Amino acid sequence: MGIVNGNGEIVMAEIKKVDAQGRVALPAKWRARKLRNTDEVVVVERGEVLLLKPRTKPDLTKHFDVAKTDIDPKAFSDYSTLKRTILGHGRE
Repeated sequence: MGIVNGNGEIVMAEIKKVDAQGRVALPAKWRARKLRNTDEVVVVERGEVLLLKPRTKPDLTKHFDVAKTDIDPKAFSDYSTLKRTILGHGRE
């Protein structure tokens, strides 16, 4: 069944039964398209609406090598030295 949302887009909708344990079967087409690399979903409650989104692992590599600092690279070899330097208690 398709319905038109507030943006004028056609959205697919299905009526599903909820079992005694509160479970609902997700449509096979949606699972095949959206749950490729995971079997977990995030459930977001927005008023009377529940949103289901595939749980994805964030790509942390996009944050590599982007921080800029004027701290001496040698300070990074020892945690205590780095902490003192960051907190402003290190020797200059």
